[in-house]
Amino acid sequence: MVLKLYLYNMKKRTKRLIIAFFVTLIIAIAFFNISDYVISSKLKNYLKNNLPESVGLNYSHLSVSSWQGKLTIVNPKIVKNGNTSKIKYLQMSMDTLLVDGVSYWDYLAHDKISIKKLVISSPKVVYNHDKSINTKQYKYSKLAALNKIVEIEQFKITHSDITVFNAQTDSLLLNSKNIDVNIQNIEWPNKITKNKSSLNFKAYQLSFDNLFYQLNDFDNVTVNKSEINNDKIKFNTVKLKTKYTKQKLSSFLITERDHFDIAIDSIVFKEQDFGFIQDTIFFFHAPKTILYNAEANIYRDKLVEDDPTIKPMYGEMLYAIDFDLMLNEVVVKDSNINYYERAKVDNSGGELSFSKFEATLLNVGNTYKSPEKTIININTNFMKSSPLKVDWSFDVNDSSGSFLFSADLDVFQTNKINKFSGPNLNVRFEGDILKTYFTISGNASTSRVDLKTKYQEFDIIALQNDGKKKNKLLSNILNIFVLKNSSQASDNFRSGSEEEVTRDKTKSVFNFIWLNVKVGLLGAMTGSQKSN
Repeated sequence: MVLKLYLYNMKKRTKRLIIAFFVTLIIAIAFFNISDYVISSKLKNYLKNNLPESVGLNYSHLSVSSWQGKLTIVNPKIVKNGNTSKIKYLQMSMDTLLVDGVSYWDYLAHDKISIKKLVISSPKVVYNHDKSINTKQYKYSKLAALNKIVEIEQFKITHSDITVFNAQTDSLLLNSKNIDVNIQNIEWPNKITKNKSSLNFKAYQLSFDNLFYQLNDFDNVTVNKSEINNDKIKFNTVKLKTKYTKQKLSSFLITERDHFDIAIDSIVFKEQDFGFIQDTIFFFHAPKTILYNAEANIYRDKLVEDDPTIKPMYGEMLYAIDFDLMLNEVVVKDSNINYYERAKVDNSGGELSFSKFEATLLNVGNTYKSPEKTIININTNFMKSSPLKVDWSFDVNDSSGSFLFSADLDVFQTNKINKFSGPNLNVRFEGDILKTYFTISGNASTSRVDLKTKYQEFDIIALQNDGKKKNKLLSNILNIFVLKNSSQASDNFRSGSEEEVTRDKTKSVFNFIWLNVKVGLLGAMTGSQKSN
């Protein structure tokens, strides 16, 4: 009897539990269905009625799963018009926008917004950039205004295409295809910590197939398939090209500028770090940067009017960069640089070449403190034949632009430079310069040059106006003042120096270097000064 009563009560309790379970389940399902309906209705209403008038949004489907903390918007299309104009500044469409794993507990208990996954699938973005708008008015992170910590475990953009046009001219400014982004553990703190960015993330990967960027009104940059992650940035097949032919560029230039045709196999930044300091100052730091196989062809038409603007020294240019840059070591490997200059109407100009160009640059940036200097060491072949070694240093913090430039040139057959001097200067040379050393110490205004050279059978051949036939009279006069050999000196070296070489500040830094070399060579070859 007791057992029967026990079994009866147990069945009754079990039945009640089962009933309670199903009732709770039905209530929960009803609650979440009602919640889904209420949340989706309010969200749809908000997107329909509360967006700014300049923003238009359409989509084919919106669903909410409050149980999973999931929001899905299918085929959303966003259009952002100008506040006072009808220009469509932004047009964006995507397959889906997915917000998954929203934590209600974190929101209620810890006052933070936590999301497991945010995925944007196949977005197509077209943006019309208005250059007249001051970009400083945009804030880097407006999520800080929420006064809540925002955490996203994974943020993904898949198969994205981005196109940017100039709003005024409709010209293409930027285009990139098949962009994939994957960022892990994103966090916006509710307070901005001093000297730290408000955006933090643990790991990231970004890749794209092709990139086009209009660098300025004359030059474009293209980059082939490349990848960026925590460990390195690698850009493949980087090209900088002037978008006009040499002749067309010269036809509409008001003042002279270089025509570029530069190709680099790859550029690699290792262990880079970047971000924003206090939400305002961008910084980029890379312990090592490598440029592989650069082929640079640079042309200047000197028949175009000179540019009278003041040309800054390289230290000044680095110091003036408007973000914090720190490249500890930059290595240039197996490259070639060719410079072409046209100075006369009746020919196509002359050429200077630096082949097998290898360089190491230390402390390239604007964050180093004195007495640290930017140091440049170069090894190359001048005019494809003569080994040239250069050591160059300057301090970006020195407002006077002080620098030290020294070079060591091995055996140089002077007729090699006739490709440049003949068309441009109506002068040719014969003989061999066996060894040349020089050191230039100066600042942005003046310098001192000390040069030693050993040479033999040196001869200057002045050309007639046609640039072909020898001007015998002028050649004989010039060679009266130039010593044919340096053998009169005890060690076969002759020296030339000048205390005050004045820089033409409207010319480039390399023009200043060449001016010093010219003065030193003239002093050695025409003067009575001998090496000690």
